[in-house]
Amino acid sequence: MGPFLRSKYKTNRIMFNLLIALIPLFIFSFSKNCFNPYRLGLISFIDMFDPIVNVIIASLTSFVIEVIYALILRKKNYIKNAYAFFPGLFLALILPLHTPIYILVIGSAVASISKLIFGGFGKNLFNPALVGYLVIMLFFSSILTTDNYFNAYELDTISKATPLTNASMVTGIGNYDQLVKPYGDLSDFFIGTIPGSFIETSSLLCLVAYLFLSFTKTIKWRIPLIYITTVFILTLGISRLLGEGFYYPLFHILSGGLMFGAVFMATDPVTSAVTPVGQILQGILLGIITVIFRFTGVEGVAFSILIVNPFVILLDKIGVQSRFKFIKSVVWFLLIAIVVMVIIFLLASSRRVEGNLDPNFEVISREKVNNQIIYNVSQKGYGGRIKAEVTFENNQIVNIEITSHHETPNRYQLVINEDYLNKLISNQNDLENLDTISTATVTSNALKKLVTNVIEYEKSN
Repeated sequence: MGPFLRSKYKTNRIMFNLLIALIPLFIFSFSKNCFNPYRLGLISFIDMFDPIVNVIIASLTSFVIEVIYALILRKKNYIKNAYAFFPGLFLALILPLHTPIYILVIGSAVASISKLIFGGFGKNLFNPALVGYLVIMLFFSSILTTDNYFNAYELDTISKATPLTNASMVTGIGNYDQLVKPYGDLSDFFIGTIPGSFIETSSLLCLVAYLFLSFTKTIKWRIPLIYITTVFILTLGISRLLGEGFYYPLFHILSGGLMFGAVFMATDPVTSAVTPVGQILQGILLGIITVIFRFTGVEGVAFSILIVNPFVILLDKIGVQSRFKFIKSVVWFLLIAIVVMVIIFLLASSRRVEGNLDPNFEVISREKVNNQIIYNVSQKGYGGRIKAEVTFENNQIVNIEITSHHETPNRYQLVINEDYLNKLISNQNDLENLDTISTATVTSNALKKLVTNVIEYEKSN
């Protein structure tokens, strides 16, 4: 923690201001995800409080872990100034609405332990809540389906995945109708009436929180500003190279946990840079890594923050040196500018679509056997490549067999239970009007794209 944060009063004030800034976000989230579905008769009165129960359980788990730690090591005054409930609190806020309690408890315990390993509050190398989030995503992502992210009203009205998951499945970088329209328009993204984790969706209230926390000098204002600006510049450059509009960088800024992560996570006083130049460099690195992750189909905010955390000391060292040798910082910024331009070009090239070819689709082999044509193809799915054998006869698909996949068991089983492969065959001439499976949207949509792509490929040969 920086030397200017060592005053007990200032630390208490920082934590208090963070809680104040979270209140509007919490109220909005409760109204959107809990009260509105209850008002519409979609959930019971008791179910309305499930997300709040999750927040309480996660916070208590973190608190209990640190109490046990203090008792074992006989640290009498440790809990008083440990802010022990914060790791679990923030973890619950960035997880899906309906995360199973046992997963929440495990994640909160890991979050607190990751903090205590380094000696407790003020000494942790990584953001504790994000460590817990990382463990959950690595070991329990197969359990967290679309149902967990969507509230009851969204499940009834939106037959898509979350915006960023949907974006990872489109051809190229997609267009406005594919990325934004399924969820309304960009004002819905800004206000926060889109699917997502419990408290992250309202960019408007995150902006209000940023202004409040910056004005009260609770957070380092440069980090969120540079972080978001870097994401904007990178995605704007990519969109212009690929002929898309101004909506594309706005979609990335307003989607996922970028605004919330930039304001509340990247500015963690213990794991963020202290020097002005260090903060600028941190924001730039966070933006670059986030965009790269997103182009690989992963929401990169949490992972980018964790990756940058251990390099904060180095960034501050550069920042200190730049105060005495300004030319050194200029060299770093020129190097970063070159890196940014190269990344824009490479990412745009990776998503450039030639003709009707989907870059997520691959023809492995095409073989003619008697009067049949057999394709071995693959399509990007939720967990990796889905490989299938597709058989044509008289220019029509007569059989589809999945040969390998990395989808989660529950998603794949839903596809089997719904007899979705046979539905694809019977509706092959009108696939646009074939609905995906709401609780296995990404997997069923990938299979739908696979069939569409192999039909287009066969027509061209």
